[in-house]
Amino acid sequence: MKTVSRILSAALLSGAVSVLGSSFAHAGSFDKVDVSPGKVGTVDELQDISKYCGTKPVKVALSDGFGSNSWRKITLAEFKDEAAKCKNITEVRYTDGQGNPQKQISDIQGLIAQKFDVILVFPDSGEALFRVMRQAMNAGIAVVPYSIGETFPGKPGVEYVTLTTESVRDEGRTQAQWIVDTLGAAGGNVISLGGLPGNPLSINLVEGAKEIFKDHPNIKLLEGPVDTNWDPAETQRVMASLLAKYPKIDAVMGDYGLGSVGALRAFVAASRPIPLWAVQDANELACFWEDNKAANPGFKLSTTSSRNWMVRLALRKGMAAAQGINNDEPSIIKLPLFENSDDPGKQPKCNRELPPDALLSSQLTVDQLKQLFK
Repeated sequence: MKTVSRILSAALLSGAVSVLGSSFAHAGSFDKVDVSPGKVGTVDELQDISKYCGTKPVKVALSDGFGSNSWRKITLAEFKDEAAKCKNITEVRYTDGQGNPQKQISDIQGLIAQKFDVILVFPDSGEALFRVMRQAMNAGIAVVPYSIGETFPGKPGVEYVTLTTESVRDEGRTQAQWIVDTLGAAGGNVISLGGLPGNPLSINLVEGAKEIFKDHPNIKLLEGPVDTNWDPAETQRVMASLLAKYPKIDAVMGDYGLGSVGALRAFVAASRPIPLWAVQDANELACFWEDNKAANPGFKLSTTSSRNWMVRLALRKGMAAAQGINNDEPSIIKLPLFENSDDPGKQPKCNRELPPDALLSSQLTVDQLKQLFK
């Protein structure tokens, strides 16, 4: 993925922020538009972007904290696909912070200086981005963070126009309840796999799970969130260490389906039975389940959507704010189970015509996914 070129020095950018502005005067420009911040709802309430394209020419950008895994690649493709539906979007830009908060801050400063109208943000570094997000809002740019969890701090109208995200705590509760129901009275030991150290997504997932587990003393959360950097190879190394540490693991949960395939390989390498698995969907994960379920009768799988499409909702909210059009879609989405190996109507979906990294809960077509991973 290419990153935006930084054509101005940091000092020049800092000065430019205060004087250049955008097509709006300041954050108060959004006071008269209602984009439903904090509204909780379901996927059935999501709408078409055509209602929010408006008529004013608009420049949109996605500022990523880092773009080095397939989830980010698919999310970028979803962003571009959604933006293509509005003919008045004159420019679409992507920046990759490469895991460096200062790099992402500089990227956003560049977008402000270049007078973008909408900036979507995946804020991996959390509150470290708040100052530059406020700068963007004060320049009249609609800032919308996405997919980071409903407890992400900040205030609508100040750091962003609205936060668009799945309810990560609700997702944690959903995963935990499935584990409780499937393990039954016997209970068992659970590991929760996370991503980057301290990221709010992994923390909120575990906090949601704890709300369920606290009422079930037969369930023990051994560790979590365990840092894996959302990297399959690192996840395999981490799980190998956990297997050496814990002789009995009855369930694994997490927030990155593709990454968890590395953990599954660690079970195979250690000749340990694969336990219950609750995570977000991935084609490779579903195919792994198909290939290994016969030899591992305890390997049951449930997934929630990997929700790459959440970036589409973020863009709709940003476009609505930029165009002065009210948007009544929910900003916080409760995700149902996408797959459940115990439910004949929700069997894991393995498509061997697609690459392992494909996510079938994406709103991209099969052909688009094939093209993306060529």
